[in-house]
This record gives sequence, structure tokens and C-alpha cells, in this order.
Amino acid sequence: MFAGDRRPRSIFRVDAIGGALPPGWRLIMSSLIVRAVTGALLGAASLNALSFAYAQSSDDESRQDTVTVTASRLNLAPREIGSAITAIDRVAIEAGQIIALKEVLQDIPGMQISAGRPGGSTNVSIRGSDNDQVLFLFDGIELGDPSSTSTQFSSDNMTSLDIERVEVLRGNQSSLYGSDAIGGVINIITQRATEEGIRINAEAEAGGYAGVSSQHGDHLLKRGGVSLLGKNGALDYRLSATGTVTEGPSIADPRTGTNVTEDDDYWVWALSGRLGYRFSETFSGQIVSFYNSSSTDLDNTTSDSANNVDKKDLGLAAQLIHETEDGAWKNELTLSRYNAERLYFGPSYSVAGDLYEGTKDAALLISRYSGFGKVQVSAGLSWEDESTDQVTRFSGSFSEGITTSSVFAELAFRPVEALSVTVAGRLDDNERFGQFDTYRVTGAYFLPARLAGGDVKFRASYGTGAKAPGLYQLFDPTYGNAGLKVETSEGYDAGVDVNWANAAFELSVFNTDIEDEIAFGYPADKPFGGYIQFGQTKAQGVELGGRFAPTDWLSLSQSFMVLDAQNEQTGRWLGRPRYSGSTSATAQLTARFDVTTRLRYRSDNASSYGGRTAGFVTLDLLGNYDLTERIELYGRLVNALDHDYQLSYGRNELNRSLYLGIRARL
Repeated sequence: MFAGDRRPRSIFRVDAIGGALPPGWRLIMSSLIVRAVTGALLGAASLNALSFAYAQSSDDESRQDTVTVTASRLNLAPREIGSAITAIDRVAIEAGQIIALKEVLQDIPGMQISAGRPGGSTNVSIRGSDNDQVLFLFDGIELGDPSSTSTQFSSDNMTSLDIERVEVLRGNQSSLYGSDAIGGVINIITQRATEEGIRINAEAEAGGYAGVSSQHGDHLLKRGGVSLLGKNGALDYRLSATGTVTEGPSIADPRTGTNVTEDDDYWVWALSGRLGYRFSETFSGQIVSFYNSSSTDLDNTTSDSANNVDKKDLGLAAQLIHETEDGAWKNELTLSRYNAERLYFGPSYSVAGDLYEGTKDAALLISRYSGFGKVQVSAGLSWEDESTDQVTRFSGSFSEGITTSSVFAELAFRPVEALSVTVAGRLDDNERFGQFDTYRVTGAYFLPARLAGGDVKFRASYGTGAKAPGLYQLFDPTYGNAGLKVETSEGYDAGVDVNWANAAFELSVFNTDIEDEIAFGYPADKPFGGYIQFGQTKAQGVELGGRFAPTDWLSLSQSFMVLDAQNEQTGRWLGRPRYSGSTSATAQLTARFDVTTRLRYRSDNASSYGGRTAGFVTLDLLGNYDLTERIELYGRLVNALDHDYQLSYGRNELNRSLYLGIRARL
């Protein structure tokens, strides 16, 4: 949630989605899944086949030797990583016709989002975490708005056109990435030219409701984008522009609201760029930037409103890299800034708009050395300055800032050939809350070609975390509480990954405990509510993911999570779905034509906003056709069975919608 949205995060974390399956629901869900997958196998020609949304490349070399950037401050191969991590590449993004970052996340084990429609206010949860406990990185830029309730990032305006790869690191990562990473890290890596010459990528699509009655309102989407990539000797560059416009339907759901009569619109346009230069064999540098401008109509939880918000995001980063010719020693210096400005308009706000502006400046210096054989070490310094300027009629005005300096280190070693261990520690010095330390230990035991020819990796991790209160939580004149303390956490996970040439499987169990968690409540001295700390919360569960290509023309994928998240003192459920997941498959019907079927499902959820979100299953049908080697036509029927459903109570998701598009690589 963001300051100004007038839906403060509840003490029971019910702004999202959760609850138990009613009797018989699991059987119904299982039956639907079996029927859908059986239909895919038997009736591919009738568009009942399905594709991966989250899986990595199935190539043997990439499975075992590709460096994963996010899982460590060291350059570890996947076989050495003791954390749960999923990487989504460009091929999977295009095959799934994913147009926004938040869509990338829906089919990853352990992930949940609170809004799927364009323009919806989206919270991202990893293993039951809150959105402000997830750190977003964009090519080295730390994303987080200090003027929001707790320096969180809203991913609604981030499109997928430039994304080359998304890595999602699940579990407590504070010792590596700081206080915003209690739940995990989402690292967005954009495309970069690696071959000489110029390349242009372009795409456009349009669509809307397909056969929906007028009581649901209207819906129309138009979007497009173009990206120029090039390389000339030591210089590489990228420049991109995208735009999206949607018209309706209402954000407030007429089924759970009153007097819901108006459609709500949304638009965003964005620029993104990257400039890299190799000065010598050992020195290189790059500058990365992005800018988004958007406007979103807002509704109350159960009724229309005349409010809207205009938002601007600006991200900048400059990086210098030194690496010895043998690759053993690498040093990186990164300077970054993220600025978010939100202006709220409506009857409760000032004529000029209520302003919330946050800026996050960061500097990171990190050095890595891998010349000790089976031992690698890294150490670094980081500095962050967060500031916010709030000028509002709604809740008052203030201007505050806070600085945190940190030192951290990580050690990786292999005591025996099969076993990889990492140990990391961090000391943060916050100018308001003083010093606090965090640490993490991981282990990975790798057995090549052990299970029916498949590689097996057993992994486990344990880590602690700490998160300081946000500036809005501390200083807002109406809702703030200057007496808040640092949230602390500890958590572990353990799991197994198995990789074959045509299949992969991952299973994890996890547990996270948070002390002094901050949320919105109603203390005696705050008649309109305010931020408080309410003891210990626990999130624990099981997550699994898998992919299987039984033939060269058919591939299947699966993700699923069982989650138990509650307040340890009261036993109250924390507003996350107990069961969630997706099932999908793709059939390559001809050399140029493939079709996909995708199921997504969740159990019901209790909400303190006045009701429950019901459990649901949605079905999407997708098709991709290569008109030429450079031009692709595609279409998708979203929510094909036209189910009414909500991801967050009171928030209207889209009914059956048809979209057609074209993608060109020139």
C-alpha cells in the first residue's frame, strides 16, 4: 500500500489474499486440472495445449553452469547455490505473452500478487511476505519509494519489453541486500547488445472484453513499444519507449460494492536506456536509466470514487567495473538514484494535488576474489540516503530523511567436491536506530547424474533480517508513530532440485518469523488509526515447481504453494491464500505455430475490508505464429471461462478478454 491510497495496510495484513479451502474444493480443483491437462494432451489442435511461464532453459549447460546474478554477491554456478531461486528468461516471457513485470511473477513458486489487471495497485508477496519486505533491483538500481508507507516499490508501471531476465531469490536476504530484503529479492536484468550492428525490437497489441454483458463495464487495452539495441566496438547501447492505455472496467467490483457505475482508466508511457563502454580489457562502465509517467483512476474498497493519481518514476545508475584478465578479482562501484513523485487529485485532496515525493540515493562498492581455488570471498560498503517530501491536505505535511551506512562480507567454499557452503554477514548503522547486524548461511550438496540420469541438488539456508520503519510510518502527522522500533526476522528453508535433460523439479519447505512487525491498527491515541507493532508473525509452508517435456512438441509446467501465515499472539490469519498455483502446457503444432493453455488458481481469503475473496480457477488460451523469421503474430483469450474473481477484496479483475498483437525483430 502507498500513502495517499486511503487503504492503509491492516494489522491483519488482509489487503492481499488468503484462507483455507472449503470442503471439497481441493477435489474440484484437482479434477479441473486433470481435465485441462488431459485436454491438452488429447486435443492440442483445438488450442488446449499449454506452455511454461516460469521455467529456465532446458539446455544441459545452462542448467548446471550459468551464473545466477542474484543468489550471491559472488559468481556462483546454480549447483553451488543453497537458496531457492527461479530465473525467467526472454524466451519464456515472449512465449507467455507477458506484458508487465507483475505478470512475470504470477507463475513462480512461492509468489503471489494482489492485482493482475493493468493499473491495479499491486502488492507482491514472497512466501507470505509484505510488499515492503521485497527488494526490487533494476540493472543495479535499488527501487523503493521512501514516501510510501515503508519504502516499498510499486511494480505496476514496469513493462516487459526490455527485460532479458528476471531472477527471484526467495527467503531472507538482508545480509546480502539490506533491510528491504526480508522476504526476498526480485532482480530485473534488461537486454544488452552483444553482437556488432543495430537491432530493433517492436511490438503492439490491442484488445478488450469478449462477449461480456454491459453490467461488467467496458474494457479496452492498447499498448506498444519499440527498442533500439546496438554495438559498435567497445560501445553498446539500448533505447526503448513503451506506452499502454486501458479504458475500464471499474476498479471497485460491483458484485461487492455499492453505487459502482463508472469505468476506471489507466495510462502509462515509459523511456528506458542503457549505455555501456569497455575502456580496456580490465575496465568497463555503464549508465542505466528509466522514466515512467502514469495516471490511474482510484476507487474505494466497495464504492466508486472521483480520485486519481498521477505518478512519475525516475531511475538512474552509473557503474564502473574492474576485473583482472584472469577473472579472479572483480571490483564494482555503483551510484544510483530512484525518485518517485505521486500527486493525488479528488474531493479530499488539495486543488493542486496532494504531493508524496520520495528519493532514494545509494552507493555500493563491492570487491570479489576467487583466486583461492575452492574458496571465494567478497566484501563491500554501502550507503543509502532516503528522503521524503509530503505536502497534503489529507493527512498533513512533513519533510524528513534518514541515512544508513553498511559493511558486509560473504565467504563461499567447497570443503568437499559435492558440498558448497556460503556464510554472509552485514552490519547496518542507521542514524536514527543505531547499529543492527544480520547473517546468512547456505549449503548445497550436488550429485550429478544420480536419479535416473538427472542431477540432484539438496539445499538449505538460514538467515536473519532487520528492517527499520519507513519515514511515512514514523512522521506522517496523522498516522505516524515516532516510537516504532526495527522489525527483526529469522527464517530457514530446505529443499531439493532435480534436473534432467527434458524435465526439472523443485521442492522447498520454509519458515519465517518476524518480531515487532509494523502494520496499521487503531491505538487509543489515534482516532483515525495509525502504525503500531503487534508482536510476532509466522509464515511457513511448502512450495513446488516443475516442468516436463515428454515429446519435442509438448511441454508442461507446474507451480504450487501451501502457506500458513498468522499472528502468533492472536492466532489470526494474516490474509494470504493458503493454496495458490498455476498449471500450464505448450504444444508446438507446426514449426511456426504453438498454442498454450494456462490455469491459475487460489483458495478463498478472509478480509477485514468487509468480506471474503472466493477461491477461483481461471483459464487462459494463447497462440503464437511466426509469420516470417522476424515477424510474429500472437493472440490470447484471458479468463476464457469468464469467471468473476478477485485477487484482493473489493478489487475487480478482468472478465473474458481477447488480445491480438504483433512482434517484430528487425
